[in-house]
Amino acid sequence: MMNISEQKTSKLEIKGIDYIPENERNSTPLNVFFVIVGAQFSYPIMLLGTLPVIFGLGWWSSFFALTVGLLIGSIIIGPIAALGTKTGTNSIVSSGAHFGTRGRVISSVLTIFIGLGFYALAIWTGAQSLAFGSHRLFNWEVGTGTLVIGAVIITAITIAAAIYGQSIVLSIEKFGTWIVGTLLVLSVIVFLPQFDVSYQGGNYILGSFWPTWLLSVSVGLSLPISYTPFLNDYARYVPNKSDTRHIRLATSLGMFVGCWISLVIAAYLMTTLKTIDTPFVEGIIEQSPVWFTVPLILIGLFGSISQGSFALYGSGLGLESIGWGLKRIPTTIIVSIAAIVLIYLAVFVYNLIDAINGFVTIIIVAVSPWMAINLVGYYLFKGQYSPMELHQSSNGKYWYSNGFNLPAVSSWVIAVIVGLLFTNTTVFVGPFSDAFGGIDVSFVASAIVALVLFYVFSKKSNGNIEKVASDSNETA
Repeated sequence: MMNISEQKTSKLEIKGIDYIPENERNSTPLNVFFVIVGAQFSYPIMLLGTLPVIFGLGWWSSFFALTVGLLIGSIIIGPIAALGTKTGTNSIVSSGAHFGTRGRVISSVLTIFIGLGFYALAIWTGAQSLAFGSHRLFNWEVGTGTLVIGAVIITAITIAAAIYGQSIVLSIEKFGTWIVGTLLVLSVIVFLPQFDVSYQGGNYILGSFWPTWLLSVSVGLSLPISYTPFLNDYARYVPNKSDTRHIRLATSLGMFVGCWISLVIAAYLMTTLKTIDTPFVEGIIEQSPVWFTVPLILIGLFGSISQGSFALYGSGLGLESIGWGLKRIPTTIIVSIAAIVLIYLAVFVYNLIDAINGFVTIIIVAVSPWMAINLVGYYLFKGQYSPMELHQSSNGKYWYSNGFNLPAVSSWVIAVIVGLLFTNTTVFVGPFSDAFGGIDVSFVASAIVALVLFYVFSKKSNGNIEKVASDSNETA
């Protein structure tokens, strides 16, 4: 039975990027925890957990590499959620305090692209689970028919949820947390007879153990960072009077628990496959007992609905924040149509899934310096903001230079360029991609460069941002 606060929020969400008044903030840090955990329990996220084994690591090496990377990344992103509770709006609009009210367009574009990328991967893997599962159970041909059926089911539910709004998305994530999470834990028991703790994927992809292990750490580290533009879609509904430490803890713990369960179990399942060349979703369905095929299909369908609704909802807010005058529901519909077209072209026409995966990786190179600048900004502002000023279309406290805070924007641009120099994906290979023995330092390098440059530039810019921060503190 719903409690009073849930009853108040279980309705069509009219608000989008608007400021959420205190009397309408009925959520809790625990809700933020659940929405983050539930979004991780899906095959697109689990595919990242298979990479250390594919890279050539054994079980325990993969386990510790993923754990270390996720722990670092989850701790780093915690303060980002506090930004939403302080400003009463999502990450994109909140970033306007640091990038300028026009400069926030950077985060709008990042959110839309990364959201659509994750959404396409969610639809694809969910449809795959239905297709391969149907083949295992009924010997149906793995063809376009079952893939289309799976894609249509997931797309219809996720679009409806994203349009309805936060309360339904939250309910889906809670459902995913308990149901899909239980099935994932059960898979550990089911596949135990096939698990070989001494199994090793093959030759080290970087030639020796430690470079390969550090590469795997970077896989775990990158995942929490990729979620930072979406965190305040939910944290903005937590009252400002809530203890900041609680929202930080809920965010970091939710990210670590959700990602850790998904990635570690994926690495575990990957060690049970006959070869590392076997596609993950197809491989575990073929290797599982026949009776467990249905649970694996449910992980694919429900997991993709959780991941897909999370990504699509955030993308709708991202499009609204660009400033074209459209509200959340129309922008969510527009993004949904774009997502359908992307899925059709990427999955059923040109087979661009690998390209999308590589593109999402490149986007993280741009997200990490954005995150670093917001963390530095939060420190400079001491967590105090003037929320209504963030919604000014011109002038205002966060207008800076014609709507752009040049120290932040220039720091971000330089950092992205530096990160791309070290990038190595199927879409783009930078000239320095092998500078650290093949270890992916692209997003780490871009984050560090942005952090240092923004702090230095802010100190050198005649105290501009510090004056704005001081004004915000006095207003608070």
